[in-house]
Amino acid sequence: MKKFLYLLILPVLMLSCEKYPMPGSETLESFNYMIIGNNQSAESGQYLDAEIGIQVMLESLIPPSTQKFHIELEVLKGGGILDKTTIEAVNDGKMLTRWKLGNEENQQTVKGTIYDAGGRYYSEFTINANAFFPEKWNTITKGFLVGIQDMVRDTVNKRSMLLSGRDIYISKNKFYDWQKIYFSNNVTLKELEINSKGEVFGGGWDGNLYKTTDWGKSWIFISKPISENPYHFELSVSKDDYIWANKWERGIYCSKDDGNTWKKDTVGLAVQEELGSVYLYGDGSHLALSHNKLQILQTFDDGISWKSINTPQGSLTMFVTDENAIIATGQEGGFTLYKSTDSGKTYKKVFSPNVAYGTTSWHCYDKFKNYYYVLAPGGGVWKTKDFEEFEKLITFSLQRNLFIDHTGTIYASGFNYANATPDPTLVLPGNN
Repeated sequence: MKKFLYLLILPVLMLSCEKYPMPGSETLESFNYMIIGNNQSAESGQYLDAEIGIQVMLESLIPPSTQKFHIELEVLKGGGILDKTTIEAVNDGKMLTRWKLGNEENQQTVKGTIYDAGGRYYSEFTINANAFFPEKWNTITKGFLVGIQDMVRDTVNKRSMLLSGRDIYISKNKFYDWQKIYFSNNVTLKELEINSKGEVFGGGWDGNLYKTTDWGKSWIFISKPISENPYHFELSVSKDDYIWANKWERGIYCSKDDGNTWKKDTVGLAVQEELGSVYLYGDGSHLALSHNKLQILQTFDDGISWKSINTPQGSLTMFVTDENAIIATGQEGGFTLYKSTDSGKTYKKVFSPNVAYGTTSWHCYDKFKNYYYVLAPGGGVWKTKDFEEFEKLITFSLQRNLFIDHTGTIYASGFNYANATPDPTLVLPGNN
């Protein structure tokens, strides 16, 4: 991520007074100054790349003056350290110092006060910076990491790709350091999927399926999975590299040849289902949760025919482990996990954390190395090896989507609406 350096010119019409002015002692003056070094980023405990401070525009003083100015600085938020807290202006009106970020908060602030040589108060300003913690949870409130729509990872080639605000970013060296990809194709994507060969597919808002062979720089049109559908659809890739596309009242479609040809369900569905992610099961079948019936459906013929299997009542999400345990989320208490080790014949309740609200999400489960990770929307993130014992990583009340990049960094994101304050994204760097 590029580090931006802002110079903010502030025209100030102010009441000049003593440092602690008495009523009636003010003299009207006007001057301009620039804030230097605002909104930079660095890891906690490290210096920002550029100095911070201000530059008083001496020629803007009314009435004209040749007097000197100085600023007094203090850290308001974050616990960082300033090399200088009192700085006198040089000939060009600049007053600058270095800022080493602290480790108390991600959003850090320095407050500055401007005085003239006689101690008269002129103005106040603040300079903000973003600190990133390499060893604990980060709260990200601005930028592309807020409101992540989707993410895929390639652990073989050690790279990840995310979709945010219809823009595509690829990972660089740090969890906060991603590069935006610009491509000429007139493509806007709703979601991303990756197969076992590291090939990335994108479901377009236009109802088309796209594929990239150069890690996001360009996207090739593959097909329109649902021929009569001009809008977006739900995209899923199962472990056998079958691609699944479906949409409410449009049906379920499956491709076994990377999206070139498709077959539609024809048997067993009373209505045209909308499904969550499709999972390959140990007996060769495929499982998916119907968002119409809130039941798990199973197909043995690659999506042509489906039947319901035993499911905890009102399940909102499901997942299949590498050991072929079926995990389902019931609505009891807002979020309750059930586990079946006998192909859905029986279930036992294994986990029921407190949540702020009961809802569903397309991104509640993931596995990285030896651990499974579970996000309860509006509740928190836990990790487990067997869906029997759970270790709490964090609790919260807003976030609802779980993503993990190729380094094992965890991203818990929420909504990002234009007409409301975005939910922060909580990030735990890998190897923690």
